[in-house]
Amino acid sequence: MDVAVIIPFYQAETGILTRSLDCIFRQTYQDVLVLVVDDESPLPPAAEVECRPESERARIRIISRKNGGPGSARNAGLDCIASEVRYIAFLDSDDVWTQDHLQYAIEALGRGYEFYFADYTWPSRSSTRLTQTHLTKFGRGLDAEGRLFALDADFFEIILTSWPVHISATVIDARDLGSVRFDERLRLSSEDQMYFLQCARKTSKVCFRNEVTMRLDDGLNIFRRQPVGTRGFSRSRISNAYFHRLVQPLADARSDAAQTRNRDLFRTNVRDFVRSEVKSLIFKRRAHPSLYWPACRVFFARSVPETCPL
Repeated sequence: MDVAVIIPFYQAETGILTRSLDCIFRQTYQDVLVLVVDDESPLPPAAEVECRPESERARIRIISRKNGGPGSARNAGLDCIASEVRYIAFLDSDDVWTQDHLQYAIEALGRGYEFYFADYTWPSRSSTRLTQTHLTKFGRGLDAEGRLFALDADFFEIILTSWPVHISATVIDARDLGSVRFDERLRLSSEDQMYFLQCARKTSKVCFRNEVTMRLDDGLNIFRRQPVGTRGFSRSRISNAYFHRLVQPLADARSDAAQTRNRDLFRTNVRDFVRSEVKSLIFKRRAHPSLYWPACRVFFARSVPETCPL
């Protein structure tokens, strides 16, 4: 198979994986192997795979493992990819692609690029991520239609400052970036952003498509749509702050702008945590004291904890 698609799977609702597999097997590019990594999901993926046609089941492999979070699950998939696989695509189990997503990616990477991503959107949104980040102003056009661009800016700083990339919209050249792994300390959030930063340290051959070929959807996500004042929101700020502490040495070695931006983002997460807890106390008469010790360790400890203490 030319392309390996890695799907980390942790869901409690039937039909979500079926929707993702449908979009894969509708692709115009079909030389694909699908690796579904069962991250000790409450709902195992086997039932939704077994009902697929035999021709599709032959191209799906389920990898079962103990729960370790999405980054660890993707690493398990990466570790199972054969040497002859040329490209690696990522798809979260609750996201979907348009039918040309892989075709566009492979054509773009075939021009000599090593990291590709496409524009994406959310349910019930009219905006897209690349529209929000104005990324095309950092790109050089590669086609007559004005859809494909080479990134002419520093990829590391683009990731750190505007976060335009989503893991489900990403395809990489396995020969150049197949050895990059997700940081398994980031079990709850930001593991994809750390992965992008590590890729940015290895390559500047980055291109992107200014066209939506991926849509985020609504599966089991512990942080999605968590409002300020909830335990989930406060917890997410601790996790994000931990990510920025891990990133700080990388940013310090990069540039003054990257160093300053990362410190500012760290402080923003600290302020958001405090704001969330104050709102919870005022409006709900409830705090989340079990989060305060982990928050202090992440926010104030001299050295970064070896793992996120949540």
